[in-house]
Amino acid sequence: MIEDLKHQAIEHFLHFGLADDKELIEIVELAAAVANVPYAVITFLDNDTVYLKIRKGMTVTSSPKHLSFCTHIVNRDEVVIVTDTLKDERFSDHPKVNGGMGLRFFAGIPIISPNGTKIGSLIVLDKKPHTLDTHQQLVLKILGNQIMKIIEARATTELLHKKQAELEEQKVLNIQANIRLRSFFESSTNFQVLLNRNAEVMDFNKTAYNFIRAVHKTEMKSGDQFIKYLHPEFVATFIDKYQLTLKGTKSAVEGSTDYDELGVIWWEASFEAARDTNNEIIGVSYIIRNVTERKIKEQKILAQNASLIKIAHIQAHEFRAPLTTIMGLMYLIKEENYEAPSEYIELLEQAVDALDTTIRHIVSNIDDMVIDNYTADLQKK
Repeated sequence: MIEDLKHQAIEHFLHFGLADDKELIEIVELAAAVANVPYAVITFLDNDTVYLKIRKGMTVTSSPKHLSFCTHIVNRDEVVIVTDTLKDERFSDHPKVNGGMGLRFFAGIPIISPNGTKIGSLIVLDKKPHTLDTHQQLVLKILGNQIMKIIEARATTELLHKKQAELEEQKVLNIQANIRLRSFFESSTNFQVLLNRNAEVMDFNKTAYNFIRAVHKTEMKSGDQFIKYLHPEFVATFIDKYQLTLKGTKSAVEGSTDYDELGVIWWEASFEAARDTNNEIIGVSYIIRNVTERKIKEQKILAQNASLIKIAHIQAHEFRAPLTTIMGLMYLIKEENYEAPSEYIELLEQAVDALDTTIRHIVSNIDDMVIDNYTADLQKK
């Protein structure tokens, strides 16, 4: 976390223009005043470059790392003082000493993060030899520590703002997702309820609410024991499937129930475990689909198939007897040179009547099937 804060802080200062930070500007002003020098600067290290972010009396904004006084300060843990650069062989040939600026004095304290990483320095400078007494060094050290506290505060605030923005964005996404989920839940024509581990109602859709109100003349609400809404004959099956689902096994059952005013309703019920974000089972999602229309169609198809089988049976057996009789009589009539005895004619009439009755029966069955299909089609429209 601290390392993240350090990187956030450096990025903040290098890329987001916090060189105008009021508190850091005040620290630079105070450092120059305490040291009684015209120049003061807060620097930050970044790879091969040292950035002079908050400055007093200077216009330079960056320096190569190998030419910066900052590198000599961050290698130490205490205040570094160079009273006269011309008398120090490390700096006598330095371009900032014998060049245009002509710096003869500098002192500084490293800026150290809580994990010990040195990220920059607070430096005071002068064009003439100088020194710092014990009191001035103490104040410089306090100011260096204060810089780190300000950096941490700024970085923490930035991270908090970022996290807050992310939370707000996630909140909006969650609200939108809940709206979509609720819309899907409510628009379903299936009976849907969410039950906790005690089979108490946690949530339900409009279809479930309207059905309970129509059948039980009451309003279902959260916390209700759902079993009281079940048909007595189904309670044992429900409990068995419910307990099985609480163990993680999805199950289903189908059947029919006579609801008096609503008539007989065929249904398919499914039980599926409801889980929380930790994948722990918190209850059961119970869904009932009304399949009455499908069952009625299935029954009609079965009835039609039975009629067709019956017709086929009639064709195979009941047609054969009168036809055999007619064919035999016709043979006998031919044998008598078409001068048939009256009993032949009577038998022939009986066979024709039997055949006519059978045909009428078949036609009636076919008409009934056509009328039923036509009525069903009209009801759909």
